[in-house]
Amino acid sequence: MGEKTKLFLVLCLHRSGSSATAGVLHLLGIHMGDKLLPASPSNEKGHFENSEFVKLNDEILRNAKGSWNHPPSRERIAASRFPAAPIQAFIENNKKAIWGLKDPRTLLTFEIWKPYLEEAADITYVFVHRPFEASVSSLTSRDRISTGHALSILTPYLKNLYHYRHNYGIPASRIIDVNFQDIVRNPEPFVREINTNIGMPTDYQLNEVKQFLDLSLKKF
Repeated sequence: MGEKTKLFLVLCLHRSGSSATAGVLHLLGIHMGDKLLPASPSNEKGHFENSEFVKLNDEILRNAKGSWNHPPSRERIAASRFPAAPIQAFIENNKKAIWGLKDPRTLLTFEIWKPYLEEAADITYVFVHRPFEASVSSLTSRDRISTGHALSILTPYLKNLYHYRHNYGIPASRIIDVNFQDIVRNPEPFVREINTNIGMPTDYQLNEVKQFLDLSLKKF
């Protein structure tokens, strides 16, 4: 087995500012995927999500008799015994020396991916935070659904985010916390932390990041 790669794994709710976060990673030279999901009216600057990763996450959820908007429990996903081969093939085909993965579904499928990703990479976990009511409001608006429906979708994600961030035992040295409001207002601390992590000058691409993070990213 060759030298381990360096992976930035973004763990986030839907509508939490994760696309802005992943866009910054992309600008700082972290490879987010060869084939990214296209931009959309609700995400005009792009999602920065590897489309194959999203597809595999959907398959894992389907295998557990769920979907992104009908989230299965962690226990049900673990019991569904998703085969290793497609996950191993994805990692082999997509890993780079420095790479990133972002898809909110990963908060549901994380424990399926974890052993395979750990084998291939030293992982830095990027947790994205936004006030829960703001994510709920944003999902309500984007999908034209009721607040109650948006709450039922996002609450399992929020519980998993808290579980993995606080109770799962990920070493603090492996965690970077990002607050959406903070990164839009003042991206310098996050840019400095990522650049230090990958051995680049602390202000590398800072001006480009500031141009990217304008207020039009804040969608309701």
